[in-house]
Amino acid sequence: MSSSTPTAPRQNTYGVVTLGLLAAAMVATGAPDAETAAWVAERGVPTALAVPAMYVIPILAIVAALLIARALGRGRPFWLRWTLYGVLGAAGGFVMGLCLELFAGVPGLITALVGPMAEATMLDMCLWVIGTMCIVLGLMIGGIALFGRNAVAALQVEETTEIDFEDLRRAERRVFAWSSAGMFALGVACCALAVMRQAEASALIGPLVFAVAAAVLNVVSSYVLWRGFDEMQRRHVVDGYSVSAIVLTVGSFVWALLEPLGYAPPLSATGVFLALIFVQLLATSYVASAAVGQINAAGKPA
Repeated sequence: MSSSTPTAPRQNTYGVVTLGLLAAAMVATGAPDAETAAWVAERGVPTALAVPAMYVIPILAIVAALLIARALGRGRPFWLRWTLYGVLGAAGGFVMGLCLELFAGVPGLITALVGPMAEATMLDMCLWVIGTMCIVLGLMIGGIALFGRNAVAALQVEETTEIDFEDLRRAERRVFAWSSAGMFALGVACCALAVMRQAEASALIGPLVFAVAAAVLNVVSSYVLWRGFDEMQRRHVVDGYSVSAIVLTVGSFVWALLEPLGYAPPLSATGVFLALIFVQLLATSYVASAAVGQINAAGKPA
């Protein structure tokens, strides 16, 4: 007789539906992009057709990106599947940005609070994008901390998963809660820095207070998480930051070579901060996904 090792039940997940609804919610905050609308009008598309399409196409692009990534990723290694989700999801996000100016009411609200603001530069727009992304991720992680396995199932984009969706223990929810606070605080700090860069000199105190408070919360959450990590978790953190340090060192060297040749502008402190945050987010995400893939592979029966 032969015996087989029992595996965790495969659970249905609803991430595509959830993220589709989140995309629809984001689309509802937007207004048609003026340049794209003008380009479409020049090609004879009626406004009555073009405007609704600019709201619908981004939602379809996000859902299609997730479904295509899921189809292409079947049977692939864990890290490759999530690379596909990241690349195709970014393409869907590009379509959304091309069609709509998201959070169209936010600039008016900020202007009412801090006064007139200068036009956003490329660095400012990067701060807004990364800040918004971190705030959304923080809220999603916070949902896991509050609702446990139901939130995990709702956010999981794989068709099925070998992960056992038992209720998260209180200690695990505590980790998610502090992770949520840290990610949310990072997003607030980025947005507050963007406001400071665009606001007039007489209106810097408010965003400065928000930026400093968010930075303190981010540091505190990182310290609490580090204190609670076991040896393996600390190893993954160190690996992630080691990878980001190597990438940033090589990138800064290449930039230093190009700058005197006139092919790259001088780096500002904001540019360095953005590079650090972007590379660290990518590196730590890659290390974490690779670690999860190894754990899943090790847990499968021979």
